[in-house]
Amino acid sequence: MDPGSVILIVILILVLVVVGTVTAGGLLLYKGARGVARRAAPSAETVRRGVLRVQARAASGSRGELAGMRSTLADSLSATRRSLDIARESDQHTGNLAHIVQTLDEAGAIIDRQLAVAEKDPDASIQQLYAQTLGAQVEQILQTSTGVRQALATSTQPMAPVDLDELTRALSSEAKLLEHWARTYAQLRKR
Repeated sequence: MDPGSVILIVILILVLVVVGTVTAGGLLLYKGARGVARRAAPSAETVRRGVLRVQARAASGSRGELAGMRSTLADSLSATRRSLDIARESDQHTGNLAHIVQTLDEAGAIIDRQLAVAEKDPDASIQQLYAQTLGAQVEQILQTSTGVRQALATSTQPMAPVDLDELTRALSSEAKLLEHWARTYAQLRKR
């Protein structure tokens, strides 16, 4: 092989290494950015719920009642989403609950927007009317959300059928054997 071919092969290998490194680095950077974005989204939701709680405590009268409804609604829907996510991650059968939760989220978003509009109304009597009208719908969403979480909780299966009495007997027997072995070993060491 002549020196020109060797140099060409070395340059091609270097180019392949550089391209591979850049591609791998770009892929890692992309995956990292997606992970950060995924983690940042829940924290934004947490901040929003915190702001709603503060508004509910700070406001008085109908405005406080409306803010309290928004806070309770957001907390309940978030808890239901988390329960469903955990059930899915643990391969628990969820049936049609995903669709029900999606519908609840959509209904909750609509009611939340209406509650936000009601909070901004300057007339306290209109705010009270909103609170009465939307309160029943919020309560219905809260009950359904609680029902979904209860359905998920009651459909869980025990990890494995374990006879605790048998396990206790086996542990007791093993402890006695270890105690006997320790005494025998201590006697043998003294000799």
